Amino acid sequence: MRSVRLLALAIFIAPLALADTRVFVSLAGTLMEAEITAVSGDNVTLKRSSDQQTLTINRKTLCKEDSAYIATWAAQHPDLAAAPAPTAAGTAAPAQKFRLVCQTLPAKSNRSGGDLYQRTFEHTYNFNISSQEVNRDLQGARGLALILAKNTSDRNGDLIVLQKEEFDVSIRPQSKMVHTTQPVRLTYFVGGDSPDAGVKSYGYVLIIRDAAGNVLHVEASPDTSAKFTKEILALPEAPCMVDREFKLKARTDVPLEYISF
Repeated sequence: MRSVRLLALAIFIAPLALADTRVFVSLAGTLMEAEITAVSGDNVTLKRSSDQQTLTINRKTLCKEDSAYIATWAAQHPDLAAAPAPTAAGTAAPAQKFRLVCQTLPAKSNRSGGDLYQRTFEHTYNFNISSQEVNRDLQGARGLALILAKNTSDRNGDLIVLQKEEFDVSIRPQSKMVHTTQPVRLTYFVGGDSPDAGVKSYGYVLIIRDAAGNVLHVEASPDTSAKFTKEILALPEAPCMVDREFKLKARTDVPLEYISF
């Protein structure tokens, strides 16, 4: 009878031992209880406990404790761990299409002082990003918001990159998130002795990439700026000056006297 009880207990415990779940923590602070099913290079495939859905994410988007756990798991399961597939130099793994929609709402408030001719406005952008996916989470993605302005005295059409903000993008199916840029104040003059002096708002660019670096979504105002994604991603920290094709301008000073953060 005792041996029968031990056998029954072993049958009950065995599945629990195989399902080695863990609460994984992303660098953005999101939590997910899951078990590892495969590792390939920096990519780890997880089966989520809540709905048994399988997700593949980049381990670099997880906390260092999780990254160490994944490395240990890969060493213990060599049959389920593989080296990354070879790709051409400088290329990322093929992107999975992901249906995203963004409603961008610019906000402007008057901060003018006592100068009759001076106009100062505080600008922000609200990016309302929605997932139209039914079953798939978007985890470990990154957003890049570029906020642009123009020097009113510049006749060459060069642009000022005011801000280059990066932020985490994690969205559940049929859900949304909002990112609001840091406020920036721009000053310009109307009439008086300096009719062409100052800086005015010009627009924005929003780029969303998955954990592997593949571009999932791009939008811009004006629309033509969206054509220069590669150049935008290569830009240094803001503020800086660029031409209309987002090539960095050398030895050009940003008019900081008209800009405050």
